[in-house]
Amino acid sequence: MRPPIKKLVALLAVAISLMSCASIQRAQDQGRVGQIARLINSGEAEKLAAMSAVPFLLDQEIIPLRADIATFWRNVVQAGYKVEGPELERGQPVSADSIRTFADTMEVKAFFARSVKKGARVIELSTSGGRRIVLLVRDTLFSRTLYGFKGPF
Repeated sequence: MRPPIKKLVALLAVAISLMSCASIQRAQDQGRVGQIARLINSGEAEKLAAMSAVPFLLDQEIIPLRADIATFWRNVVQAGYKVEGPELERGQPVSADSIRTFADTMEVKAFFARSVKKGARVIELSTSGGRRIVLLVRDTLFSRTLYGFKGPF
């Protein structure tokens, strides 16, 4: 019985080390971009609202109510906004510098300190129209949480 356990432990160690590779992280970030773009493009406002954290950071404004977040996503969809040709520019873990990506204000600093959970990533993407969008996202084993959205700019 012991040899299979040793093999399993070795296999798990290899899998964990591979998961930390930059190319795998980039693929995961591209998957995040793709999923959120598909939800926007297909008009899935309810799903976007459900995966959005409360409070939610929109550009440099904090939206504190779930109903207002749902209204935001409904308005995005009703306006016909599309994320055409999304391409991952960069993805990085949230750090002290991430605040400046949205706005270097006391409110945004407080938002990051209180509301953004460990493991969140700042993902920057470009569209085929040359516009940029920034997402603040965190994945867990079974869910994806969207903490913030900035753009297009």
